[in-house]
Amino acid sequence: MTMIGTRASGGKHPLERFALLRGLAPSLLEFVAANSVECRFGEGETLFFKNDPGDFLALVADGWIYEILYGPDGQELIVGTIAPGEAVDEAVLLDRHRRSFTAIAYADTVVLKLARRHFPALVSEPAVLERAYAALCGNLRRAIDNLENMCLHRLEARLARYLLTQLQVQGAPRGNTAEIALPPTQSILAAMVNVSRSKLNEQLQRWHRSGLVSRHRHVLRINDLDAFRGRACLQSGGTVPAPAGATGPCAAAGGMNSRVPAVLS
Repeated sequence: MTMIGTRASGGKHPLERFALLRGLAPSLLEFVAANSVECRFGEGETLFFKNDPGDFLALVADGWIYEILYGPDGQELIVGTIAPGEAVDEAVLLDRHRRSFTAIAYADTVVLKLARRHFPALVSEPAVLERAYAALCGNLRRAIDNLENMCLHRLEARLARYLLTQLQVQGAPRGNTAEIALPPTQSILAAMVNVSRSKLNEQLQRWHRSGLVSRHRHVLRINDLDAFRGRACLQSGGTVPAPAGATGPCAAAGGMNSRVPAVLS
């Protein structure tokens, strides 16, 4: 395969672009290279569906993969984004579970697939197991954060929290302003925060009218980070739970004794 069959400049193996494989023995990298299959997906094509067998490990070489859940009415909820250099569902290395989400390519995407029959050689390397468990723990923390956001915070706080998370991924801001690259469509952003596109647009417009943010194409500029963190119910150092009887964006979506949120928007 052209992508993984030649060494990059500096003598590093091309597979070391993937965090899961970085620093492994050359013989193991060659084994993975020899047994991987390069697959190309167009925008909107499916890598696997929820409840499919976990019979291969996928490594994203180029493009992006969205982790998506679907409601009974077809509503989409994007629960994760897999970037180049990352693996899709590393947990398949740890057990034989079925897929817990549907994986769909965003834009043209190139993926390397390694079949389950080749896993023993990979998981015999302690570093691979450690990284797979670390990824699993990270996914668990994100799932808890998502549960908190969806069940305990209204739309304004959910959206602000998501955008601040993206800001951390894109790089720490300097000063009290920041710019965030948005998804190419509001439909995608709406699916990431579990809200209708119309309600998402209303919230963005309210922020714009107040001067809190400004927007140019797919870039959102936050004009006052401190105030924006307040909208997310955050302070430097973590989350701030809403006090009893609180109102506004930091109020819980349900009552103090509610097990299920009364409203999500």
